[in-house]
Amino acid sequence: MSIHGKNILIPTNGSYLLSNPGTLNAWLRGNNGYTMQNDLKESVVPGVNPSHISWPADGMHLSNDIPMSGIRSMLSAGRPVIANVMHGQHFVLVIGWDTKDADTLYINDPGFTRTTYSYSKDVVGWRLFDMLQA
Repeated sequence: MSIHGKNILIPTNGSYLLSNPGTLNAWLRGNNGYTMQNDLKESVVPGVNPSHISWPADGMHLSNDIPMSGIRSMLSAGRPVIANVMHGQHFVLVIGWDTKDADTLYINDPGFTRTTYSYSKDVVGWRLFDMLQA
């Protein structure tokens, strides 16, 4: 969703396609983007378009160690913020926060129709990429 939102195209068989779950998954499968256990290798993702995507030194957070103020700051700056939820079993794109309930994150969820998660109760980690608009 972040790649698509930044208009970054996916290289496929000598051409470029719009990013969607299918085109990104095909690219990842063809470029060693998954571990043997089918976990994403985050460091491979920038290979889609290295001039627009990077996996920075602060990208991997295996716990909820970023204060909510930091999450709000990153979102305000346009940085993609991915939350690890469901006890570490699922990832969602954070798209905002509730100004009346400081604990509520608004999300886009590729697997479920859910639209919010609790910062303090649901998030168990973060993945952060740096992306530039294409």
